[in-house]
This record gives sequence, C-alpha cells and structure tokens, in this order.
Amino acid sequence: MTTATYAVRRNQNLTRQGTAALRLGPVSATFVVIVAISLLALIYLNQITKTNVFGYQITTLQNKTAALQSSKQDLEVQAARLQSIEQIQQSPAVAAMVPENQVSYAH
Repeated sequence: MTTATYAVRRNQNLTRQGTAALRLGPVSATFVVIVAISLLALIYLNQITKTNVFGYQITTLQNKTAALQSSKQDLEVQAARLQSIEQIQQSPAVAAMVPENQVSYAH
C-alpha cells in the first residue's frame, strides 16, 4: 500500500458517513406533543394569572384614588365653610374679644 492510500483509509474512520435521523414512534410522538401542549398551557395560565393580579391591583388603586379625591373635596368644602366670615364672627373666640377704641402705635 502506498502512503497516500494509507492516509485516505486512516481518515475514513474520522468522518461519519450518512446522517443520523431522529425517529420517533407513535407513542413517543404522542408523548412529545402532550408535553409541548402542557408547557404551552402552563405558560398561558401563568400569563393570565399575572394579568389578573395586575388588573386587581389597578382596580384597587383606582378605588383608593376615587376615595381620596372624594375626601379631598369634602375637606375643601369644610375648609371653605370654616373660613366664611359669618362663621368667624359667630365663633366663641370672637365673641370673647373686646373692641379697642384707642389705638396707640409705638414710635
């Protein structure tokens, strides 16, 4: 044998001939399909659950905002009523005051 022939035969062992095909039987294929559908269903349920949780949080925050705005309006009305002139003149603090006729200023 020549050296070239020997080198070609030695390299034949290093290369694969043909392609390895993945072959699934009907039971294995059914199992793979069931697993894939189960994984997709779990991912879908996870996303729906997260969406519902965020929706609940948004609804809760919107309700708190509405309650705080209502409370703010009530407090504004109460502040306006307390600051009215008639309310101030009828208050017991004003009734206890004595009018001053003579005013003197310090120089």
